Amino acid sequence: MGDKYLLTDEILFDPKPDAVPYNYRISYKLAQLCLIFNMCCGRGGCSIFKLHMISVGLSTKEEMSKLLNFAHDPHLRYTVVRFDPAVNRAIKYALAEKLIIQQKNGTFKLTQKGKDFVKKINKNSDLMIEEKEYLSQLSDSLTEKKIKDLMSAWRYFDA
Repeated sequence: MGDKYLLTDEILFDPKPDAVPYNYRISYKLAQLCLIFNMCCGRGGCSIFKLHMISVGLSTKEEMSKLLNFAHDPHLRYTVVRFDPAVNRAIKYALAEKLIIQQKNGTFKLTQKGKDFVKKINKNSDLMIEEKEYLSQLSDSLTEKKIKDLMSAWRYFDA
């Protein structure tokens, strides 16, 4: 009875009558985030804004195309960044499972356990095929500087 469970006051498991779509399942989001870290974040880690942008970019073909164009064109403006609560939940789970850590500068980075998880995902060629293909195209072209510039532009032009 003396066991302590991390996040139990924030996360409740309540059975639902309907199936949860795959893209909202925590197991999918964890795998997606770990792939994003591995394929698009580099050694310095990833900001929460970048994680959200890429995760939402993976949601539809149209979003994929818009984000790729923004990442590769230095003069293109990206219109809206949506913040997906499923990404925030997955970050909490990833931290609790020690797949990622948060660095002193606020960015997140894969741990060795997270890297091992990505290796398992990559070994299975039938798993997350579209995500792997898209993330390899995006790679490191969406830089933190580009995201910071975008956020500055919002403050000055869209406020």
